[in-house]
Amino acid sequence: MKPSKGPFIIISLLSVLSMTNCSPSHKDIAGLYAYEGENEFDYFKDTMEIRPTADDKFDVQTIATWSAAKEDDPERPVNKKAGVWNNHGSKDIRTATLQTSDMTLRITDPFSGEVKIMTIDEKNKTIEITSKKGAKFIYHKVSQ
Repeated sequence: MKPSKGPFIIISLLSVLSMTNCSPSHKDIAGLYAYEGENEFDYFKDTMEIRPTADDKFDVQTIATWSAAKEDDPERPVNKKAGVWNNHGSKDIRTATLQTSDMTLRITDPFSGEVKIMTIDEKNKTIEITSKKGAKFIYHKVSQ
């Protein structure tokens, strides 16, 4: 007797379906994300936009970077007056690739080859970025 292929086909189909159901859609990841933080001297507010591209990647751009001093200090080059928010503008658009195996967006610098990793928490709708110095920045999704 020849072994039946039916169970193998069903198991294979279920495996493929479960993998695609666990992967987030580009629409779920795309949107505006906001971060608020502080250090010893300043407060910060950043807004990052993530847009899907036609080639299954993402455009990532910090569209607003704001900071304000905690205390007056006329000697500083920026943020001299406490409580006054200063707009530092937007940053360049970077292209990110989605890694579904560990739920990260990865941006590779074309010149140095350095990889910036952005960890996606789909349940909490956040993206975590760790700086070169080890500081963690958690951006919360604020709109689609």
